[in-house]
Amino acid sequence: MNYPTNPLFNSGKDPTQIPPVVGTTGVALKFAGGVIIAADRRASMGTFIASTHAKKVHKLNEYTGIGIAGLVSDAQSLIDIMQSELRLYQLENNFRPSVKVASSLLAAIIHGSYRRYQPWWVQLLVGGVDRRGSHVYVLDPSGSLSEEDYMAIGSGTLLAMAILESNWKDDLPKEKAKEIAITSLKTAIGRDTATGNGIDGIIITEKDSEEFHVEL
Repeated sequence: MNYPTNPLFNSGKDPTQIPPVVGTTGVALKFAGGVIIAADRRASMGTFIASTHAKKVHKLNEYTGIGIAGLVSDAQSLIDIMQSELRLYQLENNFRPSVKVASSLLAAIIHGSYRRYQPWWVQLLVGGVDRRGSHVYVLDPSGSLSEEDYMAIGSGTLLAMAILESNWKDDLPKEKAKEIAITSLKTAIGRDTATGNGIDGIIITEKDSEEFHVEL
């Protein structure tokens, strides 16, 4: 997760042609009856650590969460938009939007801006539980949308994915899934300088959701 730096905005180049510098690591994975979304707490401004307690995992509603990487302001704006849109959807339709509906709406917002050459510089993980089961979706700055069993985002993606790939399986118990999520982030923190300062996460099941924190 990054704050803007001068090279990005004052280089004289078209900002839509400059790839975002994504400094963070976030993971999401399904388990038997729910999903876990977790991320580190470090926000960077180039090589400077701008924050050691950045919140990168948020609730969109009671059964859908989001993990963020990329430009802080873009991510915060999208979260505000989605929280409002999902509340409005439920009021207008008198039923809860599914995780796929939430993810598809977010993808449409991002892709619309991308086509207008005003992209949102973010990578996002959307996870939640609805009547169809547990879901994890990943989105990129172009608005592409893909459903996965597990995924990592940010500068520590390769490090975290190595742990997820070798340990994830269908119908994991909740505590085992939480352990895998924490281990994958600890691995990224150990080798990626843009990832660090502890771990925040959320566990979402059909019945409720709970946050957890790991001090490092």
